[in-house]
Amino acid sequence: MTDRQEVTPEYVRSWSRRAHGSPLYHTLASFVADDPELMSVLRRIEHRPAPNLLFASVQFLLMRHAETDLRHHYPSLVERSKPPEGAVGPFKEFVLENEAWIVETSNSRYTQTNEIKRCSALLPAVWETGLESFHLIEIGASAGLNLAMDLYRYRWDEVEWGPSDSPVLLDADSRGGRVRPRGFHALSRTGLDLNPIDLDDRDERDWLVALIWPEHHDRRARLARALDLAAGVPMELRAGDASETLSEAIGSLPHDEPVVVMNSMVLIQFTTAQRDSLYRAIENAGRRRIVRRVSFEFLAAGDDWVTIAADRGRGLAQIGQAHPHGEWIELYARP
Repeated sequence: MTDRQEVTPEYVRSWSRRAHGSPLYHTLASFVADDPELMSVLRRIEHRPAPNLLFASVQFLLMRHAETDLRHHYPSLVERSKPPEGAVGPFKEFVLENEAWIVETSNSRYTQTNEIKRCSALLPAVWETGLESFHLIEIGASAGLNLAMDLYRYRWDEVEWGPSDSPVLLDADSRGGRVRPRGFHALSRTGLDLNPIDLDDRDERDWLVALIWPEHHDRRARLARALDLAAGVPMELRAGDASETLSEAIGSLPHDEPVVVMNSMVLIQFTTAQRDSLYRAIENAGRRRIVRRVSFEFLAAGDDWVTIAADRGRGLAQIGQAHPHGEWIELYARP
């Protein structure tokens, strides 16, 4: 990965290929890639991935604008939406009219898609660490919903796990190796994020909603239930650059108790220096105590599927792959 991916038409087209789950965003991204004025707006967005932030900022603003033609192309905002193909003109007009606000919003916020269905891939990775009791730390925690992973109900085809009375059910197709559930105890839950989401702030909660693609009604409903559940879960969310705050977060925990450090779909936003610092912090802490890492990240910019990795005590190793939103997981056979 480079420190900062250049925003080119090819970059946007590559992003659009991953937006196959959203006909609207796929159509709009393809249009943006061929439009010099919209590309100029996109290049003013400093955070990454730029298309995510552009589309989230537009939807965030549309959630507050009842009278605009573009709104009627969003299945998230109207009961019967217009076809995606008709959105390109209104989209360009809306973006150019609100360019300053959209750029400012995109540069003051982050891609913090707290998609809890990724826990369907993260939880098997946590199990692979072999630890039964540990402190859980998440890098890029957003609202901290993944930190409550053991309070959700799961279904991987015929395999089920989790509290039967949980209001949140995560249902993922299982391919490859069989998921082997077991219990664990989270001694504490700590989230590290540049800008942790305040669940008591309506704008913060709305931003999480705006990050969800317009056609994904189930994800919005699942997010609402998870937010309500997580509001009652003891956890600490710390603001700051995780590459700088991780060492302190681990060091503040009892030295004789294990730690699991978890990251999902966040390292693409880190520079090379930040990633190196993060890895050093984990390695240094691991010399003094048991520290295991689990990861759910794209290995390369052009990958379609996300790699699941876990540290079983011998370093991070790939254990499977999954859909970016956790729709399915495929665990590899154990070596």
